[in-house]
Amino acid sequence: MTVVDRIYEAAFVPELWGNVLGEIADVNGADSGALLIIDKRLPPLFAGTANIIDTLTDFAGTPYWYENPPAHRLRKMQYSGFLERAGFFLENERNGDNPYHHNMEKIGADWQVGSVVDMPDGEMALFTFERKLGQPDFSAEELARLDGLRPHLARASLLATRLKLERAVASVAAMNAIGIPASVINRKGVLLSANALFENFGDVLRPAAFGRLVTRDREIDRLLQLALPGPLQAGQPEVRSIPMQREEGQSPIVVHVIPLQRSASDIFDGGAAMVAVTGYSVTGNLPSDTVLRGLFDLSAAEAGVATDLSSGRTVKEIASLRGVALATVRTHLAQIFRKTGTSQQGQLIALLKGISGYSG
Repeated sequence: MTVVDRIYEAAFVPELWGNVLGEIADVNGADSGALLIIDKRLPPLFAGTANIIDTLTDFAGTPYWYENPPAHRLRKMQYSGFLERAGFFLENERNGDNPYHHNMEKIGADWQVGSVVDMPDGEMALFTFERKLGQPDFSAEELARLDGLRPHLARASLLATRLKLERAVASVAAMNAIGIPASVINRKGVLLSANALFENFGDVLRPAAFGRLVTRDREIDRLLQLALPGPLQAGQPEVRSIPMQREEGQSPIVVHVIPLQRSASDIFDGGAAMVAVTGYSVTGNLPSDTVLRGLFDLSAAEAGVATDLSSGRTVKEIASLRGVALATVRTHLAQIFRKTGTSQQGQLIALLKGISGYSG
């Protein structure tokens, strides 16, 4: 199993988060890692490597858990990857009198990177990784590796937040209770079961020959089949979050294909993948880089180009603004088309302007 597989397993089996965060930390030269789910409507929810659990537990018992200006500042930045804490901590927050810096001192850390994932109902999931005093800062290469895991962490934290970091109950019907339309697919790509919420999307998702799940748009269906278990899947799919237009008057949806590994597969009767649906509202608002990366597995550069396009800039203007060659922007655009199932700029912009963020 890869670290990506283990991320998805932890989404359903939260006691595995500590080991998964530890593995990610090890690969990137960090000494600790944490997942914090922050929302005033919820009790403090967190997971972390064993060496910082006591610090997280103490912190969760203070009012600073919810106030947390650095975390809220990072959230407002809408940064589409992991950022070193100098980018979201104020200078006066980096001293021993500050509770957030005090946490760093307690675990002996000098460097920290963080990334926020916005949730459908307003919660935020904060991922952090720390490095001990006396070591160098995180390198650009290490940040890039973490950024590559971020779409997987985003999908897994969506489920972890809905499950409130509790172990999933063994049926897709139980996913109704937490508001997730879901179905389970076996290793041959056959639909095993679907809950009532999922069945509401029969206009765009339906079982076809041999029990496979299909959609009516040919290009979107190609992306779906590549993401689903079965004969077309070869290795790790590049795209696991796929936009789908619905009938006129209905909001578009995003379909997430989430692997079920080991313990997670056992929970759902040996299924190989869960297909979960989130919506996005058609408001005409411009999407943020963060939302685009979470929805469509775009790289940071691709998300930036997509955001610029949806704000009305031309390809030439984007190249000038970003200080890159016109050919580079066109390469990014081709990748965006492929990952979103669109083929023209007008079609892409219409799709992107339908996105304001995750909404349950």
